[in-house]
Amino acid sequence: MVETLMGELPEVGRPCVLVRLAGCNLACKWCDTTDNKFVRERLTVSELAGRIRSTGRELVMITGGEPLLCEETPELIAELLEMGLRVVVETNGSLPLDKIPPDAIKSIDVKTPSSGHSESFLESNLKFITSKDTLKFVVANRDDFEWSLRRLDEFEFSSDADIVFSPVWGEIDAKTLAEWILETKMPFRLSIQIHKIIGIK
Repeated sequence: MVETLMGELPEVGRPCVLVRLAGCNLACKWCDTTDNKFVRERLTVSELAGRIRSTGRELVMITGGEPLLCEETPELIAELLEMGLRVVVETNGSLPLDKIPPDAIKSIDVKTPSSGHSESFLESNLKFITSKDTLKFVVANRDDFEWSLRRLDEFEFSSDADIVFSPVWGEIDAKTLAEWILETKMPFRLSIQIHKIIGIK
């Protein structure tokens, strides 16, 4: 747990408490949290919620690894929401989203071919995505981008959630990705990892 600025959408740039849970069911080729398997501290839901509340921050980001691997994550989210906090859950979309309390904000990462896990997304999760949520595609090259556009066409997707494209750090520059987004004439958004730019967690 650390106090920081939200590095990516949907609440980019806002002060928050970042909670990184250990463990992931995927091993993306360009993962930037390869140490996520290590448990640094074990806390109960109440202990962690108490620490978060003690910071005085109103925004919480729960991420991983993959936070939904932890059975207690929905309970933690519910407790934080009851405290009146805003909660963002960052997930890879490979596990069911049905247990996430509806008032939480979801940032769902659809893995592209360069990740090595392009078949991991559960399309059954589409029905749990609402207008306050974000569907994100992290792309390393043009093939990833074109694949993402095809996937969006294939999805039976009725929500007006944000559709976001983010460049793989060190693989493609944001200007190039921005140009590709503009070519589509669609209201997609560009997300850049500002925490890496300014050098904070």
